[in-house]
Amino acid sequence: MGFFDDLVLPEEPADERRAVIRLGPPHEDTGRYEPPVDWYAPVLRSHLAVVGAGPYARVVMTGWSVWPRSATLHLAVFRNTRWNRSTAGRQSGLRVGLLFPDGRRVTSLDFPEQRLGQCLGPAGRLYSPVTDQPVGLIPLDPGLHDSHRSTFKTDVDLYLAELPPPDGAQLVVEWPDEDIPETHTSLDTAVLHDASARAVEVWPGIEPPDPADQPSSLVTMEVSGAPGFLARPLSGHERAELRRQEEERQRYVPRADWHRIGYEEWKDAELIRIRLRAGAPVNTYREGDEETPLHAAADRGTAEVVALLLAHGADVDAQDEEGHTPLWYAVCNGDEDSVRALIAAGADVWTPQTGPWSPGRLLLTTALAPLVARLPGAVELPAEEAAAFRAADALISAFGDQELMTEGLGICFVRGLTEDEVIERLGADPAQCPRADDEHAPFDPTDYDASWNYVGVTSVRGAPGGCVITHNGYMPSDEGVLRAISGGTAAYGIYYNPKGGTFGTLARDGDIVAHEEIGLTPFEDDPPAYWHFRFWQWKAFPHDADTLAYACAAAGLRISDGRAAVDHRTPRRWVHLPPALQR
Repeated sequence: MGFFDDLVLPEEPADERRAVIRLGPPHEDTGRYEPPVDWYAPVLRSHLAVVGAGPYARVVMTGWSVWPRSATLHLAVFRNTRWNRSTAGRQSGLRVGLLFPDGRRVTSLDFPEQRLGQCLGPAGRLYSPVTDQPVGLIPLDPGLHDSHRSTFKTDVDLYLAELPPPDGAQLVVEWPDEDIPETHTSLDTAVLHDASARAVEVWPGIEPPDPADQPSSLVTMEVSGAPGFLARPLSGHERAELRRQEEERQRYVPRADWHRIGYEEWKDAELIRIRLRAGAPVNTYREGDEETPLHAAADRGTAEVVALLLAHGADVDAQDEEGHTPLWYAVCNGDEDSVRALIAAGADVWTPQTGPWSPGRLLLTTALAPLVARLPGAVELPAEEAAAFRAADALISAFGDQELMTEGLGICFVRGLTEDEVIERLGADPAQCPRADDEHAPFDPTDYDASWNYVGVTSVRGAPGGCVITHNGYMPSDEGVLRAISGGTAAYGIYYNPKGGTFGTLARDGDIVAHEEIGLTPFEDDPPAYWHFRFWQWKAFPHDADTLAYACAAAGLRISDGRAAVDHRTPRRWVHLPPALQR
């Protein structure tokens, strides 16, 4: 009689067997994210020790399951009190880590990596979802549904995909929610390497299954999961915020140099004060910038920082690689308090630094002229030049005081023509060109090909007035368009390239007269108009108002209000360009 014969029905029929899925040999990623439980039986190493203790909870290490190249750390959490509060997903939950002698560490909080999976979707299509894959000490499901777990004791299994170094490690446990402080426990890891060689391979030499016998998909259901009280890893946003806070903390660590000070940080007087106290050289040229700290402060800092550097002995007339002094940049910046501080410190006001232009001569063209008009050595602007600045300022102010949306914009100013005349020169019938704002234009703005072949036309008033052609692209500055509309008059087209640079083209009487990049700080041999339209100045007017005003002047327009020219809400006549002008 057999051992079980008295416990089963002898007449029970044999069950028909049909393979559902067959196990193949270990693959490349076996053991990378989870224990290789399908192929190996681990060596169990007992190690009983309390590794974290608080008034209401104890964390006990019970041992290891050792695989050929990896290990699972077994912990048991014992509690004498359960609290009526949510514990899931809290970063102040249980934290576990291993610290190695070389300073490396792995933890249950390590940032997940992106893992590419493969799933069979509808109609048999394969797709590859990207999921967050825990790494470091990977929490495992202990294998019991929540309803079957003890109220006061919970198993915690953490998988380490690579055996720790044999020269020891420290197990580090901390649990703020349960008042368990950071606790270090020394571990003998050499025994794990000895045990790994004894893990039993259950299916040695197993052959790969026939793909025809394998199902196209296999559905499984997870009914449990790792304990919810484990602290979760930081999200990408939280990690970025943590780095920002650390950078902020490091920002004020004293250091005797000017490294790692960004554009905006020259406004931070406390940061500059800390660097100066630490011995940062006040007159040393900054590496790669060919400027002194005082140049940087005058250019993009504040009057407080300028005064601070001057008080520490900064050379008020130091020159950068272009021969400009800090006062030049304070003037271009339009910072009255910085200008006053530099002049009070004895800055050279009248020596020319680019062509005939000195800081003082530039100031005479601005509202700050009274600061220098009566200083020794003062010069006077020629009447013709002063008039040119006034005319340019009037055109700049015509574009208002609100920020302008010019990125990617193409715009052309045409002198003396009506909307109908411009439309006819573009080869269209004015009666077929409706007036509408951008939202109600006669094309789908998301259809790139369709929108590329339409331009908007609207009139601008002035003495003389004219028209403006606009387009979300370069077409208003296209040579074919400019030749078509400039017969007997002048037209100037601009393209505000979103990849960088502002480019202008002037046409007169059907011919292209000039191509140029505008809006850059002018050099000595640049046209006087670059100075008159204040390409050297910033913050005194909305960005790009100077280049729009320059284009008006180049086309011969003297307009009084140009805001509608660049306002996307302004209705305009929409013209479908003929094939000859399409690009």
